[in-house]
Amino acid sequence: MSDPDRSITQGGGIAVLPPHVARRIAAGEVIERPASVARELIDNSIDAGAQTVSLSYQDGGLSLLRVHDDGRGMNAADLALCWKPHATSKIRSVEDLERSTTLGFRGEALGSVASVSELTVVSRTADSDHAQRIDVRFGTPSPVTAAAASVGTTVEVRNLFANLAARRTFMGSVQAESAAIRNAAADKIIAFPELRFDVAGSSGSGKTYAATSLPERVAAVYGPAAPPAALHELTGSGEGFSYRIVAAEPAIVRRDRRLIRSFVNQRRIWEFQLTQAIEYAYQDVQHGGLFPVAALFVTIDPSLVDFNIHPAKREARIRNLQDIRHRVIESLRTFLRTWSVQAVRLDTELVFGPAADNGPQSAPAAPPGVANRPMVRRPAVAFDRPTVPTRSHSTTAPAALGTEPVPGQQPPAAAAEPSPLYRAGASDLRYVGTIFETFLVVERGDTAVLIDQHAAHERLLYDRFRAAADAQRLLVPEPFATDARQDASLTAHRDDYAALGIALERRSQTDWVLTAIPSAYRGNTADLIATLLDEGWLHERFERDFVAELACKAALKAGDYLDDMTALDVARRVLELEEPRCPHGRPLWIGLDRADLERLIGRR
Repeated sequence: MSDPDRSITQGGGIAVLPPHVARRIAAGEVIERPASVARELIDNSIDAGAQTVSLSYQDGGLSLLRVHDDGRGMNAADLALCWKPHATSKIRSVEDLERSTTLGFRGEALGSVASVSELTVVSRTADSDHAQRIDVRFGTPSPVTAAAASVGTTVEVRNLFANLAARRTFMGSVQAESAAIRNAAADKIIAFPELRFDVAGSSGSGKTYAATSLPERVAAVYGPAAPPAALHELTGSGEGFSYRIVAAEPAIVRRDRRLIRSFVNQRRIWEFQLTQAIEYAYQDVQHGGLFPVAALFVTIDPSLVDFNIHPAKREARIRNLQDIRHRVIESLRTFLRTWSVQAVRLDTELVFGPAADNGPQSAPAAPPGVANRPMVRRPAVAFDRPTVPTRSHSTTAPAALGTEPVPGQQPPAAAAEPSPLYRAGASDLRYVGTIFETFLVVERGDTAVLIDQHAAHERLLYDRFRAAADAQRLLVPEPFATDARQDASLTAHRDDYAALGIALERRSQTDWVLTAIPSAYRGNTADLIATLLDEGWLHERFERDFVAELACKAALKAGDYLDDMTALDVARRVLELEEPRCPHGRPLWIGLDRADLERLIGRR
């Protein structure tokens, strides 16, 4: 008699695979490596209402992986079904699938694991006198038997992929697989700070994560890279969604994106647009090559999100993704503005270490609403700078406003309602000179300020280009040619360019003419055209990317000469800025007060 589990229904060239083969294929989709098993089993524990979840493993999870929880548990009838394909307690209909709020819902996890391992499940419900146990060896079950155990469930997975030699061959080293398990567990540990987690590896060393607040849990998982004192929780909401962000202060940076994580309905997902939103918000305070530390937690109406597009639920379709992105960027920018209005003060402790204890000393002022936190090195205000209202400027202004620096040129007269810095008079802000043909040095009271003349001019131009739409028509229009991609980009952004004062006319399918440029632009038209033809700018980043590039090319360079009066005017305008960083996030100036200098030179 043939084995029905191994029979094949065959037509001419099409065959229906035997169930045991189909189960192994399904297992390959859901269970990629031991970390996949750990993720699925932890999901089941959380869905079972556990308050404590324990994970242990050996040999990178290949020889043993165990997850224990104190959740609701299962009775004998449940155990007999739990390992079978598509067996689940979480959905009963298509409607349930569309509004599911559980982490797991397909019923594929235990079935997939059971087909490629030696699986043991021991479980006990609160109303039972004893536990029940089932063993499933590579898809073949044994009868359910009584066992001794506390309320909850323990799942042991041994010899994973022992019946799939090819899959076993492609596993990484023990260290690599162990790291993957820890990362998978970390995603769950971060997303559920109200639960306790115990994690133990092959070495016998383990770590316990007690129930705590969300920022404290993020700090515990991220480790030294995210000091607790530097993390802040932000909240917000929109139609059909709410969110929480644990965001680090901008002084906390990394060279990679590993500590930017996004969660939707407490599932970790790899959604580029959410990661990009976080990075985009931080660009004002972190220059190129640096990445922030942040975790985003979005709660969405289940009807607006579909997780059923990836076997491991790593990806999701989110109907209102753009709304979420905009709100996240808005919240982060509001938060980061506290730091973006600060410049960098030279920290002498980096040179000589902590100062000797000479009695009580006042600490640098913290941003409004944030307590002083000595663990974190962050920019401190070198001196008070008033908020200055936007003022219109004459087109004959000095270099800071877009004209070429001219030796001996006098700065323009003060505005009718001068800012507090102007009212302070020249003696309050004194130009000392230029060093290394790059940095302007000014003095105010007991503080010396070094200003990067290129970055400063770039910021001033950037602000003006964004605020002004005045155009200067060219006496001789500049023709140029495009390819198909460039033509499409110019067509899409022609109105955006016009708003900046850049007028373009199309003469043919590939030929364009530049007829006007921003009145503040003092670069050559060839550079401007090259910028226009560069790789197409994303529309949502147009203002930053294109205008920043435009300002950078038109700004003063290191080595350009500024006369004393023009340099002083540049300094005044830069120190009035609400955003004293260049468009790429670098500070425009640093401050060094008298006490720091005396300590550096050994007078204190």
